[in-house]
Amino acid sequence: MEDAAHMLWNLGCHSEDIRACVVSSGAIPALVWLLNNGGPNGQEVSAKALVNLLKTADSTAVNQLLPLLFGESPSSKTHVVKVLGHVLSTASHNDLVRKDSVVNIGLRSLVEALNSSNEKTRQYAASVLVDVFTSRQDIYDSLAANKVIDSSMKLSKIKGIVSNSARALGDVRSLIKLAKTSSIDSAETAMAALANLLSDPQLAAEALAEHVVSAITRVMGEGSTEGKMSAFRALYQLLKHFPLCDLLIGSSQYRFVVLAVVDLLNAMDMDNDDVVDALEIVALMSQAKQGNSSIYAPWAALSDVPSSLDPLVRCLCEGPLPVKDKAIEILSRLSGDQPVLLGDLLVSNTRSIGALASRIIKSNSLEVRVGATSLLICASKEHKARSMDALEASGYIEPLIYALVDMIMQNSSTPSLEIEIRTPRGYRDRSVFRNGDDFDVPDPATVLGATVALWLLSIVSFSHSKNKITVMEAGGLEALSDKISRHANNEHTDFKDTEGIWISNVLAAVLFQDANVVSSPMAMHFVDPLAVLLKSDEMIDRFFAAQAMASLVCHGNGVINLAIANSGAIDGLLTLIGYLESKMPNLIALSEEFSLVGNPEQVVLDCLFQIDDVRVGSFARKTIPLLVDLLKPIPDRPGAPPYAVRLLTQIADGNNSNKLLMAEAGALEALSKYLSLSPQDLTEATISELLRILFTNPELLRYKQVINCMDQLVAVLHLGSRSARLSAARALSQLFDADNLRDLESSTQAIQPLADMLNATLECEQEAALSALLKLTLDSTLKVAMLAEVEGNPLHSLCKILSSAASWELKSDAAELCCVMFGNPRVREMPTASECIEPLILLMQSNQETAVESGICAFERLLDDDQQVEFTSDNDFVGMLVGLVSGSNYRLIEASISALIKLGKDRTPRKLDMVNAGIIDNCLDILPTAPNSLCSMIAELFRVLTNSSAISKSSAATKIIEPLFMVLIKKDFGLLGQHSALQALVNILEKPQSLSTLKLSPSQVIEPLISFLESPSQAIQQLGSELLSHLLAQEHFKKDITTKSAVTPLVQLAGIRILSLQQTAINALEKISLNWPKAVSDAGGIFELSKVIIQDEPLPSEALWESAASILSTLLQLNTEYYLDVPVVALVRMLRSSLDNTIKVALNALIVQEKADGSTAELMAEVGAIDALLDLLRSHRCEEASGRLLEALFNNSRVREMKASKYAIAPLAHYLLDPQTRSQSGRLLAALALGDLSQHEGLARATDSVYACQALVGLLVDQTKDEMQTVAICALQNFVVRSRTNRRAVAEAGGVSVIQELVQSPNAEVAAHASMLIKFLFSNHTLQEYVSNELIKSLTAALESELRSTSTVNEEVLRTIHVIFANFQKLHISEATTLCIPHLVTSLKLGTEAAQDSVLTILCLLRRSWSSMPLDVSKSQATIAADAIPTLQMLMKTCPPSFHERVETLLNSLPGCLTVIVNRASNLKQAMGGTNAYCRLVIGNGPARHTEVVSHNTSPEWKQGFTWAFDVPPKGQKLHIHCRSKSTFGKTSLGRVTIQIDKVMSEGVYSGVFSLCRETNKENKDAPSRTLEVEITWSNRTTSNEQHV
Repeated sequence: MEDAAHMLWNLGCHSEDIRACVVSSGAIPALVWLLNNGGPNGQEVSAKALVNLLKTADSTAVNQLLPLLFGESPSSKTHVVKVLGHVLSTASHNDLVRKDSVVNIGLRSLVEALNSSNEKTRQYAASVLVDVFTSRQDIYDSLAANKVIDSSMKLSKIKGIVSNSARALGDVRSLIKLAKTSSIDSAETAMAALANLLSDPQLAAEALAEHVVSAITRVMGEGSTEGKMSAFRALYQLLKHFPLCDLLIGSSQYRFVVLAVVDLLNAMDMDNDDVVDALEIVALMSQAKQGNSSIYAPWAALSDVPSSLDPLVRCLCEGPLPVKDKAIEILSRLSGDQPVLLGDLLVSNTRSIGALASRIIKSNSLEVRVGATSLLICASKEHKARSMDALEASGYIEPLIYALVDMIMQNSSTPSLEIEIRTPRGYRDRSVFRNGDDFDVPDPATVLGATVALWLLSIVSFSHSKNKITVMEAGGLEALSDKISRHANNEHTDFKDTEGIWISNVLAAVLFQDANVVSSPMAMHFVDPLAVLLKSDEMIDRFFAAQAMASLVCHGNGVINLAIANSGAIDGLLTLIGYLESKMPNLIALSEEFSLVGNPEQVVLDCLFQIDDVRVGSFARKTIPLLVDLLKPIPDRPGAPPYAVRLLTQIADGNNSNKLLMAEAGALEALSKYLSLSPQDLTEATISELLRILFTNPELLRYKQVINCMDQLVAVLHLGSRSARLSAARALSQLFDADNLRDLESSTQAIQPLADMLNATLECEQEAALSALLKLTLDSTLKVAMLAEVEGNPLHSLCKILSSAASWELKSDAAELCCVMFGNPRVREMPTASECIEPLILLMQSNQETAVESGICAFERLLDDDQQVEFTSDNDFVGMLVGLVSGSNYRLIEASISALIKLGKDRTPRKLDMVNAGIIDNCLDILPTAPNSLCSMIAELFRVLTNSSAISKSSAATKIIEPLFMVLIKKDFGLLGQHSALQALVNILEKPQSLSTLKLSPSQVIEPLISFLESPSQAIQQLGSELLSHLLAQEHFKKDITTKSAVTPLVQLAGIRILSLQQTAINALEKISLNWPKAVSDAGGIFELSKVIIQDEPLPSEALWESAASILSTLLQLNTEYYLDVPVVALVRMLRSSLDNTIKVALNALIVQEKADGSTAELMAEVGAIDALLDLLRSHRCEEASGRLLEALFNNSRVREMKASKYAIAPLAHYLLDPQTRSQSGRLLAALALGDLSQHEGLARATDSVYACQALVGLLVDQTKDEMQTVAICALQNFVVRSRTNRRAVAEAGGVSVIQELVQSPNAEVAAHASMLIKFLFSNHTLQEYVSNELIKSLTAALESELRSTSTVNEEVLRTIHVIFANFQKLHISEATTLCIPHLVTSLKLGTEAAQDSVLTILCLLRRSWSSMPLDVSKSQATIAADAIPTLQMLMKTCPPSFHERVETLLNSLPGCLTVIVNRASNLKQAMGGTNAYCRLVIGNGPARHTEVVSHNTSPEWKQGFTWAFDVPPKGQKLHIHCRSKSTFGKTSLGRVTIQIDKVMSEGVYSGVFSLCRETNKENKDAPSRTLEVEITWSNRTTSNEQHV
């Protein structure tokens, strides 16, 4: 339970929410129960918990506690009383005084507890009531009125509640009444009695309750001296028991009592004890403080009545030590309110100064010493000299210093003694350290008593330098260092002396004004503590710590200054920068009072950053970011940015790393923003100067913030003060070193103000403007144009400067800017430009090399204008300029040479003047040691000079050849110089006489030229190749091995697509390709030359193209392996060459490529090979090769699909028809090409195919060669097979008759193709009028001829015959057809299966016509065709199935002979008689045939044949054979057999043994079968005994 109560107590100590939660959970009743029933510990813990939990007067809790107060339990009521008292103390006034309230009942019950029998309960109840009444004074009157505590009046033990004796209470009242109402004498008597009685505390309380103070004040005001003394004693007795505030009410009482008591001092003997008591009263009153509502201090009466202080000063000067000490205490209390009054009073009585010094030195009381010190401070502040003189006169000054140092060493504090020292009048009025002030620090002119020693020492030390030494000798430095160090290290004592620190710093600052003090070893001990104090939260501590440091550093002690830098003091010093003096007038006033500096932090920082190690070391790295932060506007510290700018300037000057640190810390952005706020003119100028210094580090120019800085600097140029504009111009001059900044559009805003500055009266301004403009306009024609167009005519301003008596340096800068402006054509055309010539010439004629240089540069630029050149032509400048081409000022020389170049350009007389003046010799003298730029300029001069033929041919020109070659091999020689030197050499060496004088070896010349062939400059490449071309005109140059090295770059130039370069390179290659062909090829010459050949943009000239093609053909001729390396398109382009050799090589290469890769044919056709080849054929050039390639192309099916193929038909036809065509191979190949084209159906049907047919027919007419005929016929076949128009064209061209003749050609192939062509021609009725017997005869003759010569059958002829017979039936009845049939039969017998197929088809066609023919014709044809029966019968057995129908049809249609041979019979035995057998044969309805009779033989043999001739085969008929036996008795039948003869016709022969069918069944069935062996044959052959059926 006790633990639970303890936990509840702990919970109640936490937040209000937790406490409320515990209360709401029912903890109060439980704790009350534990308070009643628990043990001692439980009661104690529960009481503590209840006190924590009950925060308001809870009526329920009071009701629960009251039974415990009067009950039997608990035995000890102390804890109950404690809790009840706590609850009552929280009750409201209304609840406490209202009788029926529970709280009032509780209060009355607590009073009743005073009557408890338990002593502890009574004492504790009394104690609690006292606490209640003390904390709730608002209930006194109400409770007294209600007589709540009447019953407790007898308890004299309860102090502060009741009197000890009712009798005494009655006596005191009488005396008080008497003192108030009686005469003054009686009042004095009563007062004397009261003075004795009031020593009793209870009576004093009674008296106080009866307003005894009013009686006392009556007597003190009206009584005699004795009476006043009694009243004084009564008041003194009351003050022993009650505070002053309980006795005196209102300021009037205070004023009256203070003045009355002080006035009594005049009547008292200084040795009387009452003097001490009186001073004690005054001291008490001086210590008293009114309530917050009072504005009148208790001791204000003494201040208001200055004469009242005289008795106190008299006590100080004349009284014994206790009196002096008490007077010091009183006066020191007044020093804060009336320091001037006190100072005047003390100084007026010189003994007081000595007395005060004596008490400081001799007194053992710290209060006395402090008070005396404070009074001396008052005297010294207003009358420093007199006070110090008085101290000197007293002889106490040195002991005083020692005593004050001792006070510092004691390091004690007196919290009860609040002695205030204030500054002279007027300081308080200026103080800003009041409510709402900027700094939460005490008034710096106010110090506590514990620090008065420091303050007085500061005054004394400041008064004379020897006093500083005395302080140091007295150990003041050690004590001061110890005090400051302990505070810096947070080693505080119980009393925190905050003001002693800054006063210690003041003293240190004063002491360090003496160099001897600074040189002491102890001075170094101050550095670190002061550095720590600089980081204090208190402004005043930081300020005077800075003052102390300022005094230290001002003596220039390097060791101390470096120690300060190492101490980290810089960070603290920076926190002080920028506060206005008006914001801290007291600090400034104190500083001035002790002759301290106004801005100590600036003094220290300035001194520190004069040290190199500080300015460039880690200190700067740490300080720079802090200073940059100060650049941002700080409302409370407006002076910080200007000083930060000044210090940053000091740090940055001459140190690039610091500049970079500033940029990284954001200085550029901060300075830019600062400038945008339009600061004061001086600050604006300082910022601009700092930016100038920063921008001297090129690395800073890459920061983005630089752009904003530039914008702000430009704004300063427009709106700033004169000094700011000057600084801004200098800063911008640094900025404009960066290209990216110059190129910004905003930079142009600086042009107008800078131009305006050119008219300034000060040279420094003009110089700054010139510098900035020179850099701004550098390489910017746009800005130069803008400068020329600004208001004020800047060129006129420059001319004025040049014409003025300004310094040579300024004139030089002006001339430089003129040089820049003269780069603008409009400026050069201005009249003012001409006005500048004379001052520029004067500048050039001066003895100042810089001025001469600038003048000649401007003059040279001015000569860019032709009018200015003409204007100067009347003056002889050549000699002067040539004379300047000497010495080591290369810029001057370059400008002079450039001027000579412009003067001599296109002016041959001037050039000759230059040569005569020795310009070549001067240049050659300079050339070996001249820099590349100057060498380039000299080369350009030589180029201009040698442009004149008179000079290039002269001996002077030959002198420059070798030097120019030497210049060309110089390292890093520029492109312009190379161009000029090469052009000059070309100008000279293109003359044969100059070339012949060349003494340099090929290696000396060609090696440098090779590098120029690889130059990035096209012009140089061209000149190099051109020069090389001139050199290669000499045979020994061509053959020199060095020339081989030139091949590669020349080849590269050849394909560079720049005509001029290609021309010169190819010209050179043309000269060396024969000597070094492999080198050309290995260098990629084939590819590069091919590029030239196929180049369209730009289009090469004809000569260039032919040269490239010629070189390439030469390479290909030398090695055919290169054929495949040449692009097809290049070879095709070469076909257009005017050189036959080039064309031949191209054709050969194309043919090789086509053979190697058939797919190239398409590419050739796509790039125009067909047109080119046709052109070659038309022009009868390279006909065979062209035709061969053309045929190869058209042999490709994809090529035939191309449009170009269609348009090739007519040209090929024309070529064949052209009488000038002599090349038979060409004609053959052209025919082949047409044949290839004819394979494409679309092409064969093309309109132009008619011409092709005509041409081919003409070719057949003219040609007798089989190959040509075959080719032409084949081509015609393709044309006619696809187009009826072509067929007619062939016929109309006489092709039918020609082909008829060719069909009979002894060449089987020709005949076959001719036959095929006829077949195609007559495959329909298009040419029916051209069909004739002669055609059939020709075909028959061709068939016969081949059968006769080769015993083979021409299948094509047969097919042709078939086509003709199929399409033209009228020919069937012709004699030619009849004559053709035997040959067809022969072809059927001897031909191949295909031939047999054709013959069968033809015969079947003819068979179908027989029925419509005249009988004789049809019979004749059938008879002739019957010769094919054996062959047909054979085919019936062996032919493919497709033949069967036609063979069978023919066999069933052709006339033939049926032959039956009866061989023998067997088993012809008869039952009766012998057998005389014979056979009777019958076919159809024809007559019977009989064999001979063989007598007496059962197995007769006849071997007798019979033949029947049929015009139509006996299809479906049967052969009947009847075997009989002839006897005398007649004829007997031996049997019959019937044979179907259809099979015989198809098979040709049918034989077998047939059973004879008996006519009756009477014969013995068991007899052997009778058989007859018969052989039947169907053929076209007849016998003598044949019978026509």
